[in-house]
Amino acid sequence: MFSRQMLLKGLKPTMRSAAARRTLASVAGGEGGVMQKIRTPIANDRATFTIRDGPVFHGKSFGARNNISGEAVFTTSLVGYPESMTDPSYRGQILVFTQPLIGNYGVPSSVRDEWGLYKYYESPHIQAAAIVVADVAEKYSHWTAVESLGEWCAREGVPAITGVDTRAIVTYLREQGSSLARITLGEEYAEQDEVFVDPEQINLVAKVSTKAPFHVASTGDLHVAVIDCGVKENIIRSLVSRGASVTCFPWDYPIHKAAHHFDGVFISNGPGDPTHCRTTASNLNKLIDTFPGPIMGICLGHQLLAMAAGAKTVKLKYGNRAHNIPALDLTTGRCHITSQNHGYAIDATTLPADWAEYFVNLNDGSNEGMIHKTRPIMSTQFHPEAKGGPLDTSYLFDNYLQQCQAYKTEQSQLNPGRAGRPNPLLVDILSKERVGVAPEKKIKPFVPKATVVEEVAEPIAVAA
Repeated sequence: MFSRQMLLKGLKPTMRSAAARRTLASVAGGEGGVMQKIRTPIANDRATFTIRDGPVFHGKSFGARNNISGEAVFTTSLVGYPESMTDPSYRGQILVFTQPLIGNYGVPSSVRDEWGLYKYYESPHIQAAAIVVADVAEKYSHWTAVESLGEWCAREGVPAITGVDTRAIVTYLREQGSSLARITLGEEYAEQDEVFVDPEQINLVAKVSTKAPFHVASTGDLHVAVIDCGVKENIIRSLVSRGASVTCFPWDYPIHKAAHHFDGVFISNGPGDPTHCRTTASNLNKLIDTFPGPIMGICLGHQLLAMAAGAKTVKLKYGNRAHNIPALDLTTGRCHITSQNHGYAIDATTLPADWAEYFVNLNDGSNEGMIHKTRPIMSTQFHPEAKGGPLDTSYLFDNYLQQCQAYKTEQSQLNPGRAGRPNPLLVDILSKERVGVAPEKKIKPFVPKATVVEEVAEPIAVAA
């Protein structure tokens, strides 16, 4: 505040910290040295969280000024709310946090890493339909933070409610199962069934998947095809950081027709009911029949790969969404703490004879993975890339890429003319990020707080 007053008076402030110097530079920037006050209004109205055929909770809104409905689910994660909220697997869901205080370390910027991937987000925008917290932190403190949780939600068009008893909400969801719910601003709340939209009836994967292939290059010599059902940034990062260039394809792309150009195929996570993706399962069935190379799936990718093999899926009562779920490796007898986000699972009793159960959930006994008995094909229900969460099972990426390297070496011996690197023309013409995945809600550009000052009549002269 003091430095801002000095700037407006044309005085030269004494600033010693790098952060302060960056603030001065951003305030001084802009056309003519003048900055407009640009803020996305945060709704601080009375808000109501209504569960269909269930309880009603009254609180205060701190996000966007609009009503929303979706499937209410809960996560017991203590940290990582920016990663959770931008995870495409949460598309269409109202996310209830059991952690009482959310937002105390703010929201980081959309900075990208050396591979052009979002460093702190799992996709370009918030994917959850809305969020519910017991106590939101209106003030935040963290060196990566650029805005508050409320400002982020308002800018992204996402409703949010605080001041409600999340313990009672989670108790109800655990007893009754995941339920349709609605957040309403104002004095009225929803009572009619027709105002509750069921995202499970929608093919959410088609909404979050890239609409055209895109490529992320690495410095290594492997090349992996990823079926993007809503892929998290850290899944791509886990591959490229280990030396595998990645080409991501839309969810319904007939990958079996192009798999021979790659050293492996990977099927990503994604939202919603896996039965909406029967086209993908059919393509994967053909892939298993025609492609001898390594195949790996995560979360929804695990379910679709199992469907392609002939197994069936089941909907869990309230799903598994946390960073501390134990999964037992049935091949080694070791237990790993895993990060999870899913509402469906595979019925392990329906796996064909040439497949074996790989991991099992030690909390509820549900299936957490499968592996082919003779071929390099495996998948997990949990997230080995775990962002956020523990990295106990990140070695699975190493195992997968070792199989990709072995397959590449074998194919090079059988076919000496096989390309060892991605086609340079392919790399040049393909997009370097997801195509056509902007959410339907209106997104407003981020304006850093450091650039927000009162409009003045004359340009601000900043002393050298």
